[in-house]
Amino acid sequence: MLHGILIPLVVGIRIFANSFLNVFQKRLIAAVPNALEINFVMYLLLSLGMLPFAPAFPFGTLPPEFWFWAALVGIAGSCGNACMVKALERGELSVLGPVNAWKPVVAMIGGILLLSEIPSAGGTAGLGLIVWGSYLVLGADEGKFRFRILLRTDIRYRFAALFCTALEAVFLKKLILLSSTGQAFLANCWAGAVFCLLGTLLLPRGAVSPAVLLRPRGHAAMLILLALCFGAMQYATNTAFLLLPVGPALALFQLSAVVNLWLGWKLFHESGMRRKIAGTVLTVAGAVLIILFK
Repeated sequence: MLHGILIPLVVGIRIFANSFLNVFQKRLIAAVPNALEINFVMYLLLSLGMLPFAPAFPFGTLPPEFWFWAALVGIAGSCGNACMVKALERGELSVLGPVNAWKPVVAMIGGILLLSEIPSAGGTAGLGLIVWGSYLVLGADEGKFRFRILLRTDIRYRFAALFCTALEAVFLKKLILLSSTGQAFLANCWAGAVFCLLGTLLLPRGAVSPAVLLRPRGHAAMLILLALCFGAMQYATNTAFLLLPVGPALALFQLSAVVNLWLGWKLFHESGMRRKIAGTVLTVAGAVLIILFK
């Protein structure tokens, strides 16, 4: 009974936290053009906020393998979040949300190879619906899908983001299996901050500027809200991975496309909603099918 209540609660928190995370990312990238800088501050704020809880999650007894997977999670997560911010800078929230529906495809392949999670025929059919739905959404602006749409900068960034975050999901589940949700969460925050910082130092955009926290017009408050949304989203993700295999969990997360659709229309006045709604309905149907036949 508790398990049946916990899954919808955790997935609901994850869906709404992720959608509002995207909103804050889209607003911040207009003022702070360095995506890695935004993500570094996000990871840093979350890491500092979690320091008082660190003694409750001892790391001394964990195997060395844990840190290897933590590094992979940090690399994949920081790259994925940076690509997502750049995609939101150039693209529409109502398009980029449903495109994320391809993530279960990548994650399910990773789950098969690394976690021995074999999808059922119904789950595979659900993935087909998700892909079909994203096909409709991608063609919303021009009335039909054209392959050149895949060459758009925002779409390329979005596919790069979903590939990185799908790999991150598989690595994260491996990390959780070696430890606990709390330990995996802390390691994810620390590793993300380290690799975002390295990225800003190594790439020609220059080092992280502390002034990003002092910018006017509520940017500091928005960065704090960004960190809170990311923290809620990530911890809910960790918990969901304990309750569900990677593929079905990521499929359920695609329900955030509905929230992204509404937020894109309401906050950013995005158009082409009829076709986007049809594609989003197919995406949701695919997610439901995966859950029914997981």
